[in-house]
Amino acid sequence: AAKKGSAARANTLLGFAFVGSPHLRRRPTMSAVRKAVSEAAAKKGFTDTDSDEEPAHVAVKGGHSPLQPIPEQSARVSGSTRSSSTNMGDELTTVIIFGADGNLAKKKTFPALFNLMYKDLLADDVVVVGFARAELNTPKFRELVYKAIYAPAVPNQPRTHFLNQVTYESGQFNALEDFVRLRETIREREAAQLAEWTQRMGGSPAAFPKRVRLYYLAVPSFLYYDICVNLKESGIALDKKVDRFVLEKPFGRDSATCNELLAQLSQVLSEDVSYRIDHYLGKELIMNLLVLRFANICFESIWNHHHIASVQVIFKEKVGLDGRGGYFDQYGVIRDVMQNHLTQILALVTMEQPLSLSASHILQEKIKVLSSIRPLSRNDLVVGQYSGYLDEDSITNKNSRTETFAVAVLHINNPRWAGVPFVLKAGKALNENRAEVRIRFKHVPGAIPELAGCPENELIIRVQPNEGIYWKIQNKVPGLHFQVAPMRMDLTYQSKYAKEELPEAYERLILHVLHADKSHFVHAEELKLSWHIFSSVLHELEASPDARPAPYMRGTRGPAAADELAQRYGMKKFGSQRFEANTAPQAHEKWGHSERWAARRNPAATTANVTPRRTEEGVPAPKSEWPGNNLENLNIGAGAGGAAGGAIPRNTSASSCDEAPGFSAQTLETRRTR
Repeated sequence: AAKKGSAARANTLLGFAFVGSPHLRRRPTMSAVRKAVSEAAAKKGFTDTDSDEEPAHVAVKGGHSPLQPIPEQSARVSGSTRSSSTNMGDELTTVIIFGADGNLAKKKTFPALFNLMYKDLLADDVVVVGFARAELNTPKFRELVYKAIYAPAVPNQPRTHFLNQVTYESGQFNALEDFVRLRETIREREAAQLAEWTQRMGGSPAAFPKRVRLYYLAVPSFLYYDICVNLKESGIALDKKVDRFVLEKPFGRDSATCNELLAQLSQVLSEDVSYRIDHYLGKELIMNLLVLRFANICFESIWNHHHIASVQVIFKEKVGLDGRGGYFDQYGVIRDVMQNHLTQILALVTMEQPLSLSASHILQEKIKVLSSIRPLSRNDLVVGQYSGYLDEDSITNKNSRTETFAVAVLHINNPRWAGVPFVLKAGKALNENRAEVRIRFKHVPGAIPELAGCPENELIIRVQPNEGIYWKIQNKVPGLHFQVAPMRMDLTYQSKYAKEELPEAYERLILHVLHADKSHFVHAEELKLSWHIFSSVLHELEASPDARPAPYMRGTRGPAAADELAQRYGMKKFGSQRFEANTAPQAHEKWGHSERWAARRNPAATTANVTPRRTEEGVPAPKSEWPGNNLENLNIGAGAGGAAGGAIPRNTSASSCDEAPGFSAQTLETRRTR
């Protein structure tokens, strides 16, 4: 490209080397590109072998599917992914994205499609058509897509190939004539796709391939009906065996609007072809919930109100509106996060064991447990709004009462969960980014006196960031003195699966749509039940003129009223039970080894001003580590080298634990500095 001048070089960098008649040219496949990259890496000495620690966790030669299909879908899934260079599968795929110029499409949908193609999980000859109101031509639109899918670590050739599969049509969502033009574009692209497939099969295939059309509606829900009606009337979407519709949240504002929307769409869409996406259901740790519960015998016997004290599902963000004020102010955090993401996670945590992992069996159990949840009471809800929310540029209503923080306590009326408080907490502009499930167990009954004060066990499922599962237990600290401290048995994905790439949720869910697997999508009945839980309290908040959200400062845990609600249910606060002042973070001085030893030489001058350091989960650090304390326990000789034969009690083990960095055993050289 460099030899052909700057214009050709620019086109190549933008990925338009094959623009013109892409279906008439032989393009390098994703498999060929990836093979070349792998060979180049091998020459540099890179390896991709796994350790000997887990013999079962070894990559299968030739790659492996990220899905473990359920039995009735095995035949379909096994032939759904193919490469254009290999004669795998018998389906031709078309993806039509409505709202293709929006943030959702650019940030999630297009990157997910490109990554699936790059991983050989989406056919190289896929047809991708974008439709939106913006008056753009295909080359200009491809520039937008290029920016959306660009990643420095990925060679440019795969992007070039993907962009050649993308076409754009502009039009209005309620204009039938624009959908007629869209129909002709789709037919032209699919005819070229079929011609290429026929040529690849030798010119005269015995049978024509099946076709799948995925309609991704990345638009507000009030546009769904117009789009679906025009797709039917224009003759684009007519075959249930071919069509699959992906619908994004929010799906209504309350029970009434949700039921109205469902009734409206039922006239043009059947439940079989509707895939209501909740991207949290596609996250790795959420998909692992059913495996964790039902494949490990140790959990089933304690997964009930006899042993569990509380369950918390938490979503926290440090950012505020992040440019979404126009949308967010119309909904608030209860409708945006709690009614869908957190309620779906709660259903997976609390449902009974399904007969299988099929979509229908999972749905049956989710509906049962959602039906058992009582409608949320105003006394069990605290809402807040961070200071400065009304000053955001994107907020036009300067008297807005929209909540940016909410914590709710729900109750499930069934034999397994009677009496257990279930906490849903979501907020913006808080002190950290975190999404997790915290299952706190009850105290050991009849504990012996020396262990009666130990904290409860806790199982934490960290969804993001730093995905992992860890189990908090009580453990004797190694040393000559009897001391018990909470430790952590963990499965941290970054370390355990260092060589595995965690796929994005949208990649996984789009792949499930192509495989006709609805096990991780939201059914209409689930929507009705989840809105039933929250609708009455939402109406109560909106009807009361005095129900303004409690203010809270940015960078804190939320309003003080949330802690008061937690204390009603036997918790110090929601989230971790460690000591934590509800103030914005400030810089603080850390004690090093030299300061610690200096304090021990002069205890009286320092102990009065020292705050006991606490571990990550709230247990005070051992007193032998506090400056000025436990000097009598240090068995150190008088000379400079007296420590060689002395014994100093160690305060931690080398295992992964809940203590913050710095809480570790002193080395021999450090001990000798005295």
